[in-house]
Amino acid sequence: MGSDPQDRPGVRHELGVSVSGPEHSLSIQSLHVRYGRGEPVLSGASIALAPKEIVGLIGASGAGKSTLLRAVQRLVEPESGEILLDGVDLTKLARTELRDARRRLGMIFQEHALIERLSVMENVLTGTLGRTGFWQSARRRFAPEDVTEAFGLLDRVGLTGLEDSRCDELSGGQKQRVGIARALIQHPDVLLVDEPTASLDPATSVRIMTLITEICLERGLAALINLHDVPLARRFCPRIVGLKEGEVVFDGPASALDDEILRRVYGDDAVGAPAGHQGSPAGTEGSGGTDGENILGR
Repeated sequence: MGSDPQDRPGVRHELGVSVSGPEHSLSIQSLHVRYGRGEPVLSGASIALAPKEIVGLIGASGAGKSTLLRAVQRLVEPESGEILLDGVDLTKLARTELRDARRRLGMIFQEHALIERLSVMENVLTGTLGRTGFWQSARRRFAPEDVTEAFGLLDRVGLTGLEDSRCDELSGGQKQRVGIARALIQHPDVLLVDEPTASLDPATSVRIMTLITEICLERGLAALINLHDVPLARRFCPRIVGLKEGEVVFDGPASALDDEILRRVYGDDAVGAPAGHQGSPAGTEGSGGTDGENILGR
């Protein structure tokens, strides 16, 4: 993986974000992750989110974006590094302490992670498991105030009247809205969002991203959003972090994304891909990439 990208000329200025200190609600420092005895998936990645900050995470498939989000929740155990939530290192927490900390991290999954046979309302209320307890939740004995809040959240995400519908009857966009409501009922401080538009059409993708970013602004939430669609990331995320082979190779404002940065993050095929070229970022879904265009669609 080579040296720390922050030590290479011209990159430190772009990264330009301190990764420690009380001004950050979430700070990921020098994170290393590998699966089994394989090659490292993350090689010293460092990212810090200020309170209320919305950050887009971009990179080619296999760059480590989803692994990074899972590692923050410790769904994947890091080999080394720190994950600081308001100064508390999550990598050092015991199971009970970690469960309490996870309540402050709302996860929105690419594949929704819903219980398909349960109703919309029941799926949203599973987000209260951290404070309701397993057995109360299993018996569907939820606090009246949580039920009232769930109704309000379903109204906010545009699912009024669908509370009794089974989740396997919903469209992809509706399922994502259920996942958003479930994350919000945890009362998180930070949203971790893993490719929320990966299986959605372009119009629905814009609506989902609009909903997520509006809710973050309304509730004062920080968010780290893994997006495969660079134009969406640039449109909705003021700050962009680019991963390549498990390393942060760009960290800066969305307005700074240009051809040079795209090549750094995705490789040379990200810009000016030849006609008929398959498998490069220029041809990814939602990019609008055609002959002579890059993944920003220009």
